[in-house]
Amino acid sequence: MASDPLFERLWNGNAPMEEWTTAVSHGAITPVADGIITVHTTYFCGSVTAIRTGEGLVLIDTAKPDTARRTLEVIRSWDESPIHTVIFTHGHIDHTSGIAVIDAEADAKGVPRPRIIAHRNVKRRMERYVASQGFNSLVQGQQFNMSGYVYPVGQRQPDAVYDETLSLAIGGRRFELFHGRGETDDASFVWLPERRVLATGDFVIWVFPNAGNPRKVQRYAAEWAAALRQMEGLKPAILIPGHGPVVFGDERALQMLREGAEALEYLVGETLALINRGATLDEVLHGVKLPPAFLAKPYLAAKYDDPEFLVRSIYHFYAGWFDGDAAHLKPARTAEIATELAELAGGARKLAERAARLSEQGKSRLAVQLAEFAGTAAPDDPAIQAIRARVLQTAIEGDSSLMGKAFLSVYQRQAQQRAG
Repeated sequence: MASDPLFERLWNGNAPMEEWTTAVSHGAITPVADGIITVHTTYFCGSVTAIRTGEGLVLIDTAKPDTARRTLEVIRSWDESPIHTVIFTHGHIDHTSGIAVIDAEADAKGVPRPRIIAHRNVKRRMERYVASQGFNSLVQGQQFNMSGYVYPVGQRQPDAVYDETLSLAIGGRRFELFHGRGETDDASFVWLPERRVLATGDFVIWVFPNAGNPRKVQRYAAEWAAALRQMEGLKPAILIPGHGPVVFGDERALQMLREGAEALEYLVGETLALINRGATLDEVLHGVKLPPAFLAKPYLAAKYDDPEFLVRSIYHFYAGWFDGDAAHLKPARTAEIATELAELAGGARKLAERAARLSEQGKSRLAVQLAEFAGTAAPDDPAIQAIRARVLQTAIEGDSSLMGKAFLSVYQRQAQQRAG
């Protein structure tokens, strides 16, 4: 395949992913190999790969609600064959929601709906989303600043499930499915051995692995690394990430997998070393720092998740929820602590003013803590809330990750509203 100038600039770190998103926003086809394409619409919409077979099309994932119809239209511009099978790489809605559009098309044409194949835990995930729809609506709305967002549930569940590996022969094509735990516990990656094409799902997403999201269920950094090592052993010639452009060539595909694994292995190893010496969570969080060389890679930039969030997640995976601070075993209410500190400081205004000075000095973490105490001690004081909003705004500007900015912004907006 001829070299793509935009891809080369992405790979070399000379172009932002936003430029690629703009380029594919109409719905773009990447020819992967003979009879295989990948469709992209935006970075945040998962990749959808279509494979021609003698029995119809096989799709790997289906896009998210607002891009599913356009994605199917693009696929239909390439091939009008019935969709025989859909493989879900995991149960997140940006990979599963498009099945509704696909089913509607099949119904309208009077042909059978495609069968869905996924790991066994996809069903459990979908059931959990129904049980926790209110929470998921709140968190997704906060993370992506969508007021009033309602998390969609009710996607059609898989027809066939597997546990560790599954080999399929469909219309003269071979598909090998492998289970791994990473961002989710229901993840699959798909190997097409004849063409050495690897569809990674969200094990590869063109940013630092999303294994530490602050308001999501447990993620699996060590097992994510193990899955990347397993993929590396397959020696793919073409790598289709869950998000972002397709990677062509053995050397680059292996580099992406290897360096992602190495970054995760480093964080897990360093965190475990401190845990095994009896370190508290506070000591671990401030003692484990990822070497900057990893974050300098354009496909490992901390633009979505933050390596520090991963360290916290790794700690909780191995050490439980208690952080080793006696005051946190059965903590006093935050409002009580804030009121007591404000009284000791000479009033909530004093705490807020100190927070402002610390923020100006670049001590953002400590500034946010004091600003939150001041705001909690005096929730109805507009002047204190205005200071709190400014401190949080400075913290937002200094944070590189989408999630860090998003969740700080929730409280910054609250402070602005209270400030009047």
